[in-house]
Order: sequence, then structure tokens, then C-alpha cells
Amino acid sequence: MPAFLLKVFFLIAALGLEMTSIGMMIMSDRLPESDLLIMLLLHLSACIVIAIALPTLLRFFHPASRLITVLFFFMIAFYMPALGMLGLVLSLVPGLHFSKATAQELPLRFSGVREFSDAPASHGLHSKNMTASLEGLLRSQNPCKRLSAVYATLKLEDKDAIPLLKMALRDPVDDIRLLAYALIDRKEQRISERIERARQSLENNKTRNVRHLYKSIVKDYWELAHLGLVEGETLVYVLNKAREYLESGLQHYPRDRGLHLQYAKLLLRLGEHQLAYDEFKAAEALGVERKRLLLYYAEIDFLRRRYGEVKRHMRAVDWVTARPQIQAAMCFWQGKRELHG
Repeated sequence: MPAFLLKVFFLIAALGLEMTSIGMMIMSDRLPESDLLIMLLLHLSACIVIAIALPTLLRFFHPASRLITVLFFFMIAFYMPALGMLGLVLSLVPGLHFSKATAQELPLRFSGVREFSDAPASHGLHSKNMTASLEGLLRSQNPCKRLSAVYATLKLEDKDAIPLLKMALRDPVDDIRLLAYALIDRKEQRISERIERARQSLENNKTRNVRHLYKSIVKDYWELAHLGLVEGETLVYVLNKAREYLESGLQHYPRDRGLHLQYAKLLLRLGEHQLAYDEFKAAEALGVERKRLLLYYAEIDFLRRRYGEVKRHMRAVDWVTARPQIQAAMCFWQGKRELHG
């Protein structure tokens, strides 16, 4: 604030010097050489002050063009006594002030994209709170806050980050949409690279842990589909490839409960409910805990319109360990609709 007042003081001083020189010219019938020299010095001093003080007050010009700006203002003020100086102060200052106010309402353009961090994702309650906070920021009227929210998704697990990034794809600012596209594409590319490395290792038999490679490939294909990173024909291709590797893996390891569980989930996604049920039962017989499968059994029975069985399975689900997303459904099927009412 003191610096601003000092600049305003210099502008007023320049106008005072200019008005003094003009007054001397008007009030004198004859101009002695000494008065003419004083008037010229006053005018010159006023032009120098206005040329230096005005650009710093406006903060509008790039530092590289500061000298040119000073010379421009000086020449206008010097060769147009009084009128040039008054024009600069009374028209240029308000004009630039309102133009800057208007520019703040225009969509922002972001010229650079910072390097992506490979920091580990957040987990647990902190991740849930962060997801909710970022969703609120993505609805902000401030584009800078929305951009920061998109960058912050790098700290989240993919299952939490993808919905937020898809939300950012609808942003009115081009750079925010492009950044969201880039992050989604980066996640898809990273998964695809993992699939390709595992596939080559499997084909070249470079590792003894072949069972793990089958599970890893299927898991990554499933992630591409489940997170919504692929759509349309690409989604069909990904699901079919996952099925191909699962069936191949089960031929080599028919008693692997993990492969049976993955296969059951895939079949359920493909709409083959009876085959999915059989695979879930096979996984249970091989040691998968029944309580982990109750929701899948309930889903299959619901799709078959066997609502009595759905209720039986849902009543057996443990309320304490259930995910918050399904607790509303549990209230309904367990007859607890008035629990929070």
C-alpha cells in the first residue's frame, strides 16, 4: 500500500509540474529566456516522472519491454503538452484496469503440464476423505482448483481416481480435459505394458512362477474392464482375452481356487450366470470362504429372480465387514429399512 501511494504521489507531482509550466506560459505576456528555460525544465521533468511512474503503477508491461514503454510514454507526454499527459492518466489507467478485471473472467489457459509423480497411492480412510474432497474441488468455479484436483488424483488408487478423472473430462476448460485424458491414457498404458511383459514371459517360459503370470494377466485385463478404461469393441476384446488366459490357466492348474474365483467373476460379468455359479461353488470347495462369496450368490439369484434366496444370502452377510456401498441394500434385504430412520 505505501508503494502504491508513492506512485500515485509521483503521478500527481508530474501533473503539478505540467500544470505549473502551462500556467507560466499562460500568465506571461512576454517570456524571458530564463522563464522559457524553467518552463521547459518543468515540462521535461513532468514527462520523465510520468514515463517512469505510470508503467510501474499499471503492472501491465513485460519487463523486457520496459525501456520501450518508458520511451513511448515520454514521447506522448513531451510532444503533446498537457493533453498527452492527461490522456495517459485519465484514459489509459481506467482502460487497463477494466480490461484486467474482464480478463480474470475468461477461461484460463495452462501452458505446461508438470511431471507425473510415481508416489504411492493413499489408502484407507484418508483415501476416502481425499476422494470426497477432490470431488468437491472438481465442482468448484475456480479453474485452478479444478486443475489441482486433477493432479491430486495421482495420489489415489486407480479405482478412486478413474471416476474423478472421467468427471474432469466434462470440464469446460480445455487444458483440464486434456490433462484428465492424459492421466487416464497413462493408467491404461501402464496396465497394457504390464500385460505385455507378463505375456512375453509366459510365452518364452522365462519364469517358473507360471501360475502367477496367468493370474497377473487376468487381473490386469479385468482391471482395464472394471475401471472403465476401455469401452465398446475394445471392452469385448479385453474380456475375451481374460477368458482365454483363465481357461488356459485352469487347464494347467485345475485346483487353483484363485483362478476359479477370477473365472467366476468374469463369467458373471459376461452374463453366463449358471457357469459363474458353478465356478463360485468350485472356488468354495477348494477353500475360498463362503462369506466372501455371499454377495455374488445373491447377485446371481437376483438375476434369476429368486428373491427368497437373495434375502437368505444377504441376511448372512456380516454388517460390520460389509463395504459402505452395499449397506443400503443390506438394510433392505435384512429388513432394516427403518434402522436409520
